[in-house]
Amino acid sequence: MPHSTPNTQHPILGLLSGGGNLPATMVAGAQARGWPVHVVTFAGQPQPLNLPPVASTYQFPLGQVGHILAHLKHNNVTHVALAGNLSKPSILSLKPDATGLKLLARAVIRHDDALLRAVTTFLKEEGFELLTVKDLAPDLLAPAGLLAGPAPSPEEQEDIALARSTLAVLGDLDIGQACIVHNGAILGVEAVEGTDTLITRCASLRTEKGGKPQGGILVKRAKDMQTDLADLPTVGPDTLRLLAQHNYAGLCIQSGRTLLLSQPEVLATAKANNLFLLSE
Repeated sequence: MPHSTPNTQHPILGLLSGGGNLPATMVAGAQARGWPVHVVTFAGQPQPLNLPPVASTYQFPLGQVGHILAHLKHNNVTHVALAGNLSKPSILSLKPDATGLKLLARAVIRHDDALLRAVTTFLKEEGFELLTVKDLAPDLLAPAGLLAGPAPSPEEQEDIALARSTLAVLGDLDIGQACIVHNGAILGVEAVEGTDTLITRCASLRTEKGGKPQGGILVKRAKDMQTDLADLPTVGPDTLRLLAQHNYAGLCIQSGRTLLLSQPEVLATAKANNLFLLSE
């Protein structure tokens, strides 16, 4: 999808923030351009880590959409970005205000992508320009190529192709962004439990060599229908360490649509453990 570019003389960023380190990187990208940043966090949700000083930080209940909108407009915010992970709330815990109820009504199917599209469409209608990681932190997006480790074998390439076709179908159902494949079989797909749990629960399902299970490939891809404004697949050093701990063969990610966090450490971990890291 085309990416937004600033079209005002004095952009002001409103960052709707979940947990992790990505929000801080997005803030740094905006501040490097001389933009003031107002950060909104959410009560009862994961919080951003290592945020630099910003113009303001304010916390709201997740469903208080009208109050968040008023806050952004009060601070003359022109651009909005979404970053960081959120826990999936129950509909009863949201306690939406009137504007929040209208927004929820748009997402007839309460899949993650349906809700996200409703949010982003609403923000655009309110006059905000939406920015992505590509706009503020493009270096985080994985480049194409064999980034580390040995090249996958022909059999492993066939497994990767199987995983990609499987994820294309699952993405249409908004089920997940990752699966594990080994010797022509899908061992598991990611649901709400996350990638780390997927890696662990599939570890014992592989064939054994030398008395312990080995091999298998983790494949992560963005859903074809999802927006790049948030929730892109993410890989960091912990993912590589867990794959190494369980003797997997490697990881295949989607170039240009996967966040590769702490890249030097990720590549070093892959190389040290003879894991391939393929981005295509």
